[in-house]
Amino acid sequence: MKDAQISRLKKLFELSLTLSGDPMEIFQHAAKLIGDLLEVKLVCLSEIQGERLNFLAVYMNGEIYENAGACLLASTPCATVEETKDIRVYDQVKELFPEAAFLQDHNAVAYCGFPSLDNHGKVVAITCLLDDKPHDFTNEDQEVLRIIGQRIGMEIERKRNLEEKERVSGVLRLNEDRLHQATRVSGTGVFEQTYGNDSIYCSTELRTHFGWDADERVTTQTFTASIYPDDRKRVIEAIRQAQHPSENGLLDIDYRIFRRNGEVGWLATRSQTFFDTDGEASRAVRTVGAVRDITKKKLSEQEQRIFATAFQTQEGIIVTDANQIIIRVNQAFTIITGYSAEEAIGNKPSMLKSGRHDSFFYHAMHKTLHSEGYWQGEIMDRHKNGRIYPKWLTITAVKDSDDKTTHYVGNFSDITERKRAEEHIHYLANFDWLTGLPNRTQLNDHLKYALSLAKRSNGHLALMFLDLDHFKDINDSLGHSVGDALLIKLAKRLRAALREEDTVTRLGGDEFILLLPGVDAIGAAHVAQKLQDALADSYRIEHHDLILTASIGIALYPEDGEDLEALSKSADAAMYRAKQEGRQCYRFFTQEMQACSARNLQLVNALRHALDRSQLHMHYQPQISMRDGRIIGAEALLRWLHPELGMVSPAEFIPVAEGSGLILPIGEWVLRCAVRQAKAWVNEGFGPLIMAVNLSAVQFRHPDLPELVTRILDEEGLPPKYLELELTESVAMHNPQSAIAVMNNLQERGVRMSIDDFGTGYSSLSYLKKFKVYKLKIDQSFVRDISTDPEDKAIVSAIINLAKSLGLKTIAEGVETEGQQAFLREQGCDETQGYLFSKPVSAEQFDALLKTGFAA
Repeated sequence: MKDAQISRLKKLFELSLTLSGDPMEIFQHAAKLIGDLLEVKLVCLSEIQGERLNFLAVYMNGEIYENAGACLLASTPCATVEETKDIRVYDQVKELFPEAAFLQDHNAVAYCGFPSLDNHGKVVAITCLLDDKPHDFTNEDQEVLRIIGQRIGMEIERKRNLEEKERVSGVLRLNEDRLHQATRVSGTGVFEQTYGNDSIYCSTELRTHFGWDADERVTTQTFTASIYPDDRKRVIEAIRQAQHPSENGLLDIDYRIFRRNGEVGWLATRSQTFFDTDGEASRAVRTVGAVRDITKKKLSEQEQRIFATAFQTQEGIIVTDANQIIIRVNQAFTIITGYSAEEAIGNKPSMLKSGRHDSFFYHAMHKTLHSEGYWQGEIMDRHKNGRIYPKWLTITAVKDSDDKTTHYVGNFSDITERKRAEEHIHYLANFDWLTGLPNRTQLNDHLKYALSLAKRSNGHLALMFLDLDHFKDINDSLGHSVGDALLIKLAKRLRAALREEDTVTRLGGDEFILLLPGVDAIGAAHVAQKLQDALADSYRIEHHDLILTASIGIALYPEDGEDLEALSKSADAAMYRAKQEGRQCYRFFTQEMQACSARNLQLVNALRHALDRSQLHMHYQPQISMRDGRIIGAEALLRWLHPELGMVSPAEFIPVAEGSGLILPIGEWVLRCAVRQAKAWVNEGFGPLIMAVNLSAVQFRHPDLPELVTRILDEEGLPPKYLELELTESVAMHNPQSAIAVMNNLQERGVRMSIDDFGTGYSSLSYLKKFKVYKLKIDQSFVRDISTDPEDKAIVSAIINLAKSLGLKTIAEGVETEGQQAFLREQGCDETQGYLFSKPVSAEQFDALLKTGFAA
């Protein structure tokens, strides 16, 4: 096929998809474009009306004509198009159909006619193309004309629908006018009531409205009993106000009644109350009024509201009554859902439920509908064939004049393709296209969150720049496809070497950024070496065995920056320093960080001998009951006094112990000392007294922990109920399922568990319910400013209420002022500990506190 022909057909195909607007304009536009693109003399788009063809749009010699006449269908080749419901092409057409006058008039030689069908398969329009010379209508031309024919068929139906809508609207207006005339001339009831006489005069028409007998005595009670219950209070109040002397006596009200035959009718009453003035006082003496039956008018208004609401959209439409029973759907509904109108009508929209939404979703939807009369949102539904698809749904409540809902109208569209496009755009906006790693946008978001946690808890985080050494040589020698495959494998290794909460981002080319929340200089050095080791193994790409090394720069928060830009600059500078110093290494941004690494090595070596040289000591901080102020427990705290280093902070040496593996023997020693001391206090008559011991992440994840705890308790003779093991929130949530199993094991052995530093981690309420804990410890970072900080007040209050709802106790640490204690007591906190009562003290000093029974 020639390029020009291909272009022509493409334009014709696009025509079938893009035509929009008024149907007559579409018909004219279609006729002109077909004539221009297929280069024929005449195009006639005709609608079939009975046995005739009405020429809706005629294109001839570059001009377009609207409603250009009509002819009998039977005398034209168009009759064969209607009969076959397919395209018909004729050469020497005027000889074949000599009775067709328009063929003779235009000296037609070539003819091509194609049909347009409605949704029932009936031919509703025929478009014919004429030329006064032979014309080759190719198969490709015919296929595109068939598609255009389908579109014309849709527009014919839309045209007829618009005409039918106008006709129906005209009929409704005419009926309403006739009803108005009839009620005005002969159907208006009249009544008169004289106060002091209980009987009400009612005309024959009025008695007919209510169904009262001709000789029946009508009283105020008779009238009131006939009013529809939902309208009764409103009508009585309106009558009372009209009869008040301060009003003008005019009553104009619509209301419903129960007729004697049980039917519900609508009446409109307009009345005037007359008053008798005696001096300054006035009283109602008589009311005269007219009553019209407006039942038909109300029903007509209701139908018009339904019609106006439901068919103002070309999307899928579903109309229900007030009980959500489907009473009407449109053709788009069938196309989108797969259900025909017959299958849908009489059912509820719940037939489309996908099962993807819970009862709370639908409850919220119905609540909004009830309060606002409108709901709009995305919802997942199920097609008749079982396919789940997303749709955008708008539901509007149709209300009557009393603001009561009578129907619901839903407009919806299938947004599957839009969702796919959005997901793809979201992926490209947040992930690296090659490796699938998060991009800088996600890194920035993750860093903001990590920084907020670090600032609150005075914590740390590390940012690393990782740049591959001599990666350009691989691209230049082996090609970019090998380089890309290598980067993909490298990204997988980097991800596998990090924790779940860490973020690795490809900055571009062979540069990567790694975000490590909660990691200090010691941890950063450990991770950097781990990454170097992970990169060292060879990579098999196609038939090549490749080796990679990397230079890593490390920046730490807050020392080297407090935002992504500052930390990035620091890490980038450190990475270039690593490049300058020989590559295949890591460097910290500052000399102080290098000194910290040296300090870490010094602490590790010293800590290896701390137990043997009796440098570790136990201190105990009392835990106080908020109910009576007495000591009910103690938290065991480890202290390290080194002959050269002096008093080393637990915040410094505990992470070193964990990183070096020394935490296990040290932790066992701490647990044994604490249990032994608790047993001594029990023997001295200080009980019941709970001993709280902190568990590190390494201890908690050790498979022998439950057996170790039981063995120490048995050897020291302390009942399990006097031991409480504290576990930080972050450790518990690292592997919730494993944590649940360990907690269950310890709980079955009689040992209590509590969650330390609650509120600083990533707790899931669903898991918190499953943890076998009996107490939550509120982190001191929240307690510190509860006297002045509204946010901390709200957080502490929420934690206490959450614990109560789960049947757990709460203890607040770091209580230092009377104001803090007063707020905690007001919120219902169970226990406290802190310098307000006592700092951590030796066992001997703690004995003195126990003898007083309360904190000094």
